[in-house]
Amino acid sequence: MCLPVPKVGIEELTFDTLESMIHEIGDRIKELVMERALRDIDDKLRINRQKGELENKGKRAKYFLVCFGSIRYKRTRYRDTKTGKARYLLDEALGIKENQRISLKRAQIEIYLASLSPYRKVVKQTELIGGYRRSHESIRQSVIKEAERIIAHQEKELEKIRNLDYEEEAEPQETVYVESDSTFIKLQKRYKGKKRRKSKKTIEVKIGIGYTDKEPRYNWGRQKSKKLKDKFVFTSVSSSGRQFMEKLSLITEKKLSLSRAKKVFFGGDGSSWIIKGIKDYFPKATYLLCLFHLYRNIKEALSSRKEEQKIIKKLLMHNKIDQALRRIKNMFKQARDKKEKEYLNNLYTYILNNRQGITNVITIKDKRMKRTGAIEPNIDKLVAHRMKKRGMSWSIKGALGILKIQEIILNGEWQDWWQRQRDEKIEINYIPPPLSAAQVLKDKAVSSFIEAQIPSLRGPDQDKPWVGVLRELTRARYFSQ
Repeated sequence: MCLPVPKVGIEELTFDTLESMIHEIGDRIKELVMERALRDIDDKLRINRQKGELENKGKRAKYFLVCFGSIRYKRTRYRDTKTGKARYLLDEALGIKENQRISLKRAQIEIYLASLSPYRKVVKQTELIGGYRRSHESIRQSVIKEAERIIAHQEKELEKIRNLDYEEEAEPQETVYVESDSTFIKLQKRYKGKKRRKSKKTIEVKIGIGYTDKEPRYNWGRQKSKKLKDKFVFTSVSSSGRQFMEKLSLITEKKLSLSRAKKVFFGGDGSSWIIKGIKDYFPKATYLLCLFHLYRNIKEALSSRKEEQKIIKKLLMHNKIDQALRRIKNMFKQARDKKEKEYLNNLYTYILNNRQGITNVITIKDKRMKRTGAIEPNIDKLVAHRMKKRGMSWSIKGALGILKIQEIILNGEWQDWWQRQRDEKIEINYIPPPLSAAQVLKDKAVSSFIEAQIPSLRGPDQDKPWVGVLRELTRARYFSQ
């Protein structure tokens, strides 16, 4: 094996030049060793193949991108005498998929970097690491395809949880904390003229987190810095609030044993989809309104009234919500500006709809954790730092791709995904769906329905997954055609 060595005069030589030369030689050695190993394995498979079943049709060259560069190797092409189809024993033995042109290790590096930096920067980063560049669109498509795998795997897991066919990942906890929020990112402009003006300009990103406590981030020093214990993250793009909250409850059940927790606290920003979702899918939870969002709404509505801001905050923090509402109502009556009236009306409605969440924040006995707000830094990590920079816009597929990659990284599942989960086949024990009302009515033997309440919907088991299934059944439209 002979490698070309660049000739550099001693007067031109620097440490950086020497380092670059040795790095290039090392990569070239790796490429040659890889190509030789593939050739030897292919020859071994050719000699040991079953004679008569596979007909040798000669060698075919293939380019393959690996983590240390690009290789070109030849493997034997066979024709299956029974089916007449072409086969490559080397690809089958090494688990290389049809039309695969990049190794999983290289894909893992590119996708991880894409979750942190814009695609065009990733092109330069991977070129520095692996000595070979791919287009930013190729990397983007890799992210989207990998995210589709993650979503398909996640959906199968959720279906298993719905069918109660799962193993809980944690022991029952004394307290479970869940928080949810949403933010918006810019949608790519895909239409011109009137169509573009009528189309949506933003994409809504919903994010949920769950945890059991706060613990010291470091084992040394004063240990003032805290992190969330047993934390997981769940994200969704352009989904309804009901769908998101259902999936969040199922994931919380699996990871934190939601139904067996003695206390459940749910923090939110006061959105209607969160409040309704808590009633439907977290019935045992105590709702806590995030004070950050409350104060922000007060500041926006009373931007020119600093003293009134202090008074309203003080009344709310002393649980004098009715007094605060009356004060806002009086300001609304006295206001002359139409825009100011609108702001005051929105603030009044916001406090009225979230008065229970405010009361719970004030009266809750869990002083260590009563104030929610852990969702905000997670929104920064997942969305703001990567997807809200100047000039960025996203397609729904592209946004979901980045979010799902970041989700498994933050959940500590990155290595496990590539080593085990990625190719794991999840078998779902299929449960036939119940007959619809229309199908039941076709049966002449059935003359009427017996109406009755289901005790489990109101009893101590009301937040368990199987009760959620019963709740969904009760939503059926009996007389739909």
